[in-house]
Amino acid sequence: MKNGEKTMAQKKRVITGLALFCAVFVALLLIATFYDLEISRLLTNGILAPGEYDTNNTFGAFFEIIGDSPVEIMLAFSIDIIFVYALRFCEKAKRAVLMAVSGAFSVAPGYVFCLIVFNRLKPHILYGSDAQLTSGAFLHLTYLFFGVLFAVLGILAVNNFSDASIRALLKFAVATIVFAAVSTIAINLGFKDIFGRLRFRAMNVKPDDPAIGFATFSRWYELKGHSVSDELMMSVFGHTDANKSFPSGHTGAAGISYALIMLNSTLCPKKRSVRALFWFIPVVFTGLVAVSRIVVGAHFMSDVLMGGTFSFVLMMLSREIFIFKGENIKSLFSKNR
Repeated sequence: MKNGEKTMAQKKRVITGLALFCAVFVALLLIATFYDLEISRLLTNGILAPGEYDTNNTFGAFFEIIGDSPVEIMLAFSIDIIFVYALRFCEKAKRAVLMAVSGAFSVAPGYVFCLIVFNRLKPHILYGSDAQLTSGAFLHLTYLFFGVLFAVLGILAVNNFSDASIRALLKFAVATIVFAAVSTIAINLGFKDIFGRLRFRAMNVKPDDPAIGFATFSRWYELKGHSVSDELMMSVFGHTDANKSFPSGHTGAAGISYALIMLNSTLCPKKRSVRALFWFIPVVFTGLVAVSRIVVGAHFMSDVLMGGTFSFVLMMLSREIFIFKGENIKSLFSKNR
């Protein structure tokens, strides 16, 4: 196939992919826009009783605890790649600096993962109980131990890749770090505060209250900001994040698993079944996390749709910039011949 024909074929694939993505997204967004509240009532039925904010539903609890783990996993893998790259290819002075910095940062994802898992596990262990679990310096030392252990095991695993693979994976590592950082910061430190949307389970605490009940339900596109003060939220719900429904941080974090698609493009496995798996795993995992967040009343359909889609779009942009060097974008502007 000549270069011109290859470019046209690539252009057709890109246009088809964009059209399909837009059609599915718009269809789901329309459903969510008009039926958000009804979908949440249907999926929380029998799980979240009127007057409840929290639930100990197994499906919801499991994905609440591990749903945002792709952030730590993908960041750890990316930092380990940088460490091994520095070890193999950098000159002495640069190698020492990069290894020291990446080695120190490689401990953080494992530490944070243990910290988050334990803190999210506590409410479910103590659900309906007045008991207390031990916390303090010992626990943080334990988290640190596992952080170091995960870092060492990760570096040893990455070190098994060939020199050619490590060189290629460096682009993946940089793209993933940028992707994860932008997605996490934008969703959790930007959009949530701007939209200030009350969670379904927050309105469920006093469903008939005109000030905080279902009468205050808002569509995803309405900007509420901090319409409910932290003091009121703490006194009524026992939480200060009751108005941080949109978009879903858990689903956005689960969407960091889409970095597997970038990994697929970087390593280019020969087996079609393996390539399909790199797409199947993140799509299914993100979908399960999304459903679990609706089931426990933490989010509406539009919240999880936007959270997951935002991460997916960011991943595709990162892949295009760092892995493909803009080839697909360039093909869109190529002239038919």
